This record gives sequence, C-alpha cells and structure tokens, in this order.
Amino acid sequence: MQVRGVDLHLEGASVVTRKPLAPNSVVFIQLKSFGLMGFARVRQCDVEGLLSYAIELEFPSPLMREEIGTWQFHQVRQTNGVWSAESEAALNLSPALRAA
Repeated sequence: MQVRGVDLHLEGASVVTRKPLAPNSVVFIQLKSFGLMGFARVRQCDVEGLLSYAIELEFPSPLMREEIGTWQFHQVRQTNGVWSAESEAALNLSPALRAA
C-alpha cells in the first residue's frame, strides 16, 4: 500500500495512510525516493482525520540499499529453543518498478 511520508530519521518514520496497521506488526517498507528498503515495526497507529491514519514506524536495523531482483522473505521466530518459519513473502523489484 502507498503511504505519505511525514518524517524520516535513522530509527524510524512517521507516515499517513488510508488503512490502519496493527501495533507491533512487522511491515516491509520501500522508500523509492531514497533508494532504501527494509523492515519496520508499527509502534503506534492513530486516526488522523477522515479515512486516514498516522502511523509511527521503528526500524529494528538500518535500512539497506534497494536492489533490483526477486527478494524472498521469511519470518522466523524462536520459542523455547525451537525455530519456526511463520510466513513467507516474495517481492520483485524490477527496473520498471524502481523507476516508478
């Protein structure tokens, strides 16, 4: 989904969107104008006017440079010493998408 950036800093970002995101959920973010991408945790989601939400994102690690190709993501969690893959996703960053 597309968001409008309000504030960006090394530890996170503030964005406005039309859909809410659950606090503590993990999202993948692509900052096209900066050529960066990475994961973020939703710290807070508040109603901001009619049909819009103000969302505070926290970057658990620094964002990385955007690279063209197909990226495979797996969410892995450790519980009681046992590792489990909970979800998988793929993202294709083609030259046409990157130029958009």
